[in-house]
Amino acid sequence: MTDLQFVTLDVFTSTRLQGNPLAVVSIPAALKDKVSQATKQKIAQEFNLSETVFLHETAEPDSQKQHRNVDIFTIEREIPFAGHPTIGTAVLVKYHLHPHVDTLVTKAGPIGLVSQADNQIRAKIPHNVRLHSKTLADAVGSNKEYHPGLCPVPQIREAELKAPVFSVVRGMTFVLVKLPSLELLGQVSTSYKLDFDAISQSLLDEGWRDSFVCRYYYVDLGEEEGARSIRSRMVELAFEDPATGSAATALGSYLTLSEERRGRKFKVTQGVEMGRKSDISVETTTREGGDGVELVDLWLSGTAVVVLKGTLTVDI
Repeated sequence: MTDLQFVTLDVFTSTRLQGNPLAVVSIPAALKDKVSQATKQKIAQEFNLSETVFLHETAEPDSQKQHRNVDIFTIEREIPFAGHPTIGTAVLVKYHLHPHVDTLVTKAGPIGLVSQADNQIRAKIPHNVRLHSKTLADAVGSNKEYHPGLCPVPQIREAELKAPVFSVVRGMTFVLVKLPSLELLGQVSTSYKLDFDAISQSLLDEGWRDSFVCRYYYVDLGEEEGARSIRSRMVELAFEDPATGSAATALGSYLTLSEERRGRKFKVTQGVEMGRKSDISVETTTREGGDGVELVDLWLSGTAVVVLKGTLTVDI
């Protein structure tokens, strides 16, 4: 029997009980090889949040190292990268635990951290972007009009079928569904479920099919304070996510490469419809390459507030 310390935070907000909840469980260096993948998965299921982070502490001689390794789990699987776990863990590490740490190491790669005013964090996100060749119209076959996994509202369903499928890193993929109005965004529902695991072979390009996939709905609101303003929702498998930083970085990357053709700032507001407003900032830089505009830097920014601190007892 072992006790592990944990903290929960509300992420992409400075107001408690808003934003997206996150659990961060600290793993002492002595227990690194004793807390198994299966145990981490069960702990994530116990918290039952969209993601749970396992923060690996270093042994005393290495305590001044400027990086910390993290593992990110949903209730179903480990994933290589996610946005609100990155920002939430970064706020916890930089402002509450280890101010000298400047890098979180995820399965997708190292993420550089920059402190900003008002407990904000600017995180440099590793990226390996891919616009897939197919859409949901290709993957669901001939039953497009009545497929139970698609939205029954005709205008939303048509947008789902033709939406680009875009990976921000290998293993994190989003169907980017653009809607023309906030009224339609409000009609998006958790009542219809599309099993992306079942259609990934026909939806994703070869070599990219081992991936988390979900739909990310958005409305473009135009220019606001030097940034492109966007309202969004992430709804999948009877679940709505109050803030999806990985999807916001995917959307910002896609719009930068396909529409803006230059570096751009994006202000994304998510979670409004479920009463957990979240404020997400994305910034891109670009350069001209042999095949056109290339993405150089991808930054994700936001803050978080601590809500709970406690001890988790596990049998290992």
